[in-house]
Amino acid sequence: MADTDTATPHVPGPDPAKARAILESTSGLVLQQVARPGVGAAVWRRSFSSGFAEWIGGIPAGQLPALRALADVRAVEPCIHAACDQSGLSAGTMRDLLASDIGALALVLAQVMGQPLLHIRFEAVTTDACRRFHVDRMPGRLICTYRGPGTQFGLADETGRVVQVGEMRAGEAAILRGALWPGDEVTRLLHRSPPIAGTGQVRLLLALDPAVAPSEARRLH
Repeated sequence: MADTDTATPHVPGPDPAKARAILESTSGLVLQQVARPGVGAAVWRRSFSSGFAEWIGGIPAGQLPALRALADVRAVEPCIHAACDQSGLSAGTMRDLLASDIGALALVLAQVMGQPLLHIRFEAVTTDACRRFHVDRMPGRLICTYRGPGTQFGLADETGRVVQVGEMRAGEAAILRGALWPGDEVTRLLHRSPPIAGTGQVRLLLALDPAVAPSEARRLH
């Protein structure tokens, strides 16, 4: 995929009091710009190689790796390999690419949030468990859908009705600000999982969160 240094707001520009813009770029450097004034999410618009997409799309649903763990950023890649071993997913080049990609994304989040200890959630999704637009009760979250439809973004209008303003595709990664993002800006950009119940689709979702004390944040799924 192309790699450039340009980053373009997808929705109305920065508001000094409200973080609501989607900053997007084909460069992974955009993820480090989520702290820019007015930005609610930074999205890396990338795509997988055809070989990797075919491999991950061909894994039987029952063999997709599943992992929920609290780990230092340096242990994320080995944790993914362990989850793949547990699911019976054979070792090989494509599995190495998957684990190294998740490890690299974890490093970016750790650097942005200044927190090397991360919650990892990597699992198949077949329901509409998170179908309501919302803001997570935490400082921030990195998400990437490795298979299936990606996360949707929304903004509430003057009447409180939520209007969808964007969505992610498989392979794209984003860091979203949460309700506990440090500073005075209020996060207004909402997101949700795409409704897929009854469609037969299977998502393989990665969500990485900086570790916070239970008194500071309640994780929403």
